[in-house]
This record gives sequence, structure tokens and C-alpha cells, in this order.
Amino acid sequence: MTNTPSPEAFRAAKAEGNERLRQSGSLFEPFFALDSSAYEPGALPVSVKELLGLVVSVMKDCEECVYYHLQRCDEEGVARDQVLEALQIALVGAGSVTVPLLRRAVTFMEKLPNLGATEHQA
Repeated sequence: MTNTPSPEAFRAAKAEGNERLRQSGSLFEPFFALDSSAYEPGALPVSVKELLGLVVSVMKDCEECVYYHLQRCDEEGVARDQVLEALQIALVGAGSVTVPLLRRAVTFMEKLPNLGATEHQA
């Protein structure tokens, strides 16, 4: 069973790992730039793009990507119920094999400042 990191620990580990990649090869930086530009505002708002990224990340079983897109959804002001609906779409698309990742995603989401706030929490 995997422990779900805190958002702060995840951010720090991601930044450190990305810096190591940047120092390891010439293709990493252009890829990071492509990834960033794909999520810039356009015909779709950034919030929708982050929800799409979240669904793809669940379907591709990328735990780190799920955490990243949950953080971005939180920053972009995506509502908790919208995130939960997106996670349900991922479950329908990828099947029951995603349930363990979805459990960790909801646990991580509850640690975020906006997505974690619900009237049901004690």
C-alpha cells in the first residue's frame, strides 16, 4: 500500500526530480515547455484542461500526474464536485483497476486548501 504524500512534499520532490532531468539531457526542457503550453488558456479554459489532464492521468495510471493535476485544479478554482465527476469519468473509461489510484487521489485532494474543504469533514 502506498502512502499519499502531502502536497508540499509532492511539490518539493517534483521540483527536485525535474531539475535532475533538466541537467541530464537536452530534450527534457523542450518537453516541459510543450507540456506547459498545452495547458495555457485557449479555446478551453485552463480549469477544463486540468480536468482533462486529471482524467488522462488516472487512465494512464500516473499517480504523480494525478497529484499534479489535482493541485492545479485546486489552484484554478475547480469545484470539488467537478473534480469528483471527472474522477468518475476516469473510472468508467479505465475500469475498476483505477480504484486504488482513485482512493489515493481523494486522500491527496482532501489535503489541498480548496478541494479538501467540505461541510462533511470534521
